[in-house]
Amino acid sequence: MPHQYNAGDVVTVFQISPSKELVIEGKATIRKRVAEVDEHYRVEFANKPGVTCQRFVDSWGQDDPDKYVQDFNRRAAR
Repeated sequence: MPHQYNAGDVVTVFQISPSKELVIEGKATIRKRVAEVDEHYRVEFANKPGVTCQRFVDSWGQDDPDKYVQDFNRRAAR
């Protein structure tokens, strides 16, 4: 799957919590694609300006992040 986002796009980043639930890590701006891995990007979180980190960006949850988290966690609990 090719990269869907470009530098400057704002996305929601998700992560798995220690209790194995999906949570929203925060909103981040795409800074750079990680060329060798699809859907991995260098991002900058709004609350940490100037600091970039690498994250997988799950495109499936971008339209409605809260519902995506709820649905994911409901399925995982089964």
